[in-house]
This record gives sequence, C-alpha cells and structure tokens, in this order.
Amino acid sequence: MLLSMLPLTGCYMWEVVQESEVGLKRSDGSRVDEVLGPGRYTNMDWFADLVQLDVSSKLAVWEDNDLITSDKQPIGVQISITYARKRDKDSVLMMWQQYRAEAQNDEILQQQVRNRIPSIAKTVTAAYSLDELLGTAPGDTDGRPVVTRRLTDLFKPELDQIGVTLLDIRFSNFSPDEAYLSLLKEKATVGLQQEISTRRTQQLVEQFNQEVAQTKVAVEVAERSNKVEAAKNLVYAESPQAFRLRELELTKDILGPRDKIYFVPQGTDITMWMTGEGGTTTVPAPRPAVPSRN
Repeated sequence: MLLSMLPLTGCYMWEVVQESEVGLKRSDGSRVDEVLGPGRYTNMDWFADLVQLDVSSKLAVWEDNDLITSDKQPIGVQISITYARKRDKDSVLMMWQQYRAEAQNDEILQQQVRNRIPSIAKTVTAAYSLDELLGTAPGDTDGRPVVTRRLTDLFKPELDQIGVTLLDIRFSNFSPDEAYLSLLKEKATVGLQQEISTRRTQQLVEQFNQEVAQTKVAVEVAERSNKVEAAKNLVYAESPQAFRLRELELTKDILGPRDKIYFVPQGTDITMWMTGEGGTTTVPAPRPAVPSRN
C-alpha cells in the first residue's frame, strides 16, 4: 500500500541518475535543492521529486551552399558541432531557470544551437579568401585548422550563454564554384607543365655538363698522346740509329726467312733482280758516256 501511494505523494525511492545524466533534487516540487551526480537516490518528503537531465554529447550538422568569401567567391560548406549540456551546478541551475525547455528537450536545444551557426559561419567565411579556406594560399594561413580555431573562438561563448559546452566543431565539405574549380585545374596543369619543363631543362644541363667533362677528358688524352708521339719523333730526328731501328721493326714482317738485305752507300745506283730461287742478280750500273772530241 505504501509503495502504491508513493507516485501520488511525489516522494521517491531508489531513483537512478545515469552516468549520462545529472539529477535535480526538489523537496517542494519546484525549488532545486541540490544538483546530483550519477547514483541511486531516495527522498521521502511529501512533495519531493527528482528530475533527470541528459548531459550526453549531441551532434548538430548545418549546411549552406550560398556563402561568400572575402574575395567574393561563392562557396558551400558543412559545419558539424558536437555539444552537451554542462554538468557543473551553476550552469545546470542557470539553464534550468532560463532555458528550461532546452534543458529537458533535445530537439529544442539542437534548434538553439543551429540558430547560432549561420551568422558565425558567414562571419568566418567572409574573413578569408577561397584560397585561404582551401589552404592553397601562400603564407601562414593553413586552411581548415585556422578556420576551425576561428569558429571555436566565436561559437564557444555563444553556447556558454545557454549552459552548453562545445566539444568539437568541424568545417568541411567545401564546395567551391565550378568556374573556380576549373581555374584551379588550369593552374594545376600549368604548374605541372612548368615542373616538367624545369626538370627537363635540368636534365639537359646535366647532360651538357657531362658531355663537356667527357670532351675535356678526350682532349686531355689526345694532347697527352700527341706529346708522347712528339717525344718519340724527336728521338728519331735526333738519333739516326733509333730511326733505323724503328724502320727495321716496322719492316721485319715484310721480308721472308730467305730474303736478304744489302746495305750500300748512299748515292749508289744499283739494280737488283729477284730470281725465282730467292737469290739475286746484280747488274752493274752503266758507265757514264764519254764526251766527244769534235
């Protein structure tokens, strides 16, 4: 009988507050006496009740395809926000007193979060060029990380005002205008062609330098060979004996084993007839004619 009367009196026994909840302990049915953490609670006061508030993380996704960058480029973006109701006593009490519907209803809270996104998203995208948002601009601007930090700086205080903590925010799914994408492709193609041309030029320069080096080596070898030959020729010019010896070395393979060589004084007029036996017949030179005495 006592247990069946508990719902009518408002008191409660072994009421559970989950890990993803905070509990509001009310003794008179309206005023919050205490903010409770996870656990099991009992209150036998006549008008006591326990309100559980969900403090688990939630996700809100917002898209807009008509934003404008600082350089007047149309762009579409998607922003994903992860958030949760705060757990500390002051924030819970403030939210319960000022945003009671948001404290109890997830859909109403999500609408509050989404309502704050457009103005902040427009402010951020209008502060950067499209190249900066994409991370393709030179300098310190590093695309999405910089934009995400800026979004966080602007969005966190907005959620703090309604007792909500910002867990994560992502700026993604960029959708630049098709004309801009075509321009990017054209720039990429030109850049690739320039890189190929630069590499080809470097290869040609390296090839030219190799050929120059090889030519220098060949010239050096030729010059040294010429110097060696010149030195040899100088020996032959200065020493008749060396010249004669070299001459014999060059003609030694011309003569057969039975061939003979006759050395005669310079200026001698002599005729040699080679016989089939390998021998020789010497024909004296004709005597000079006797001048007439007419």
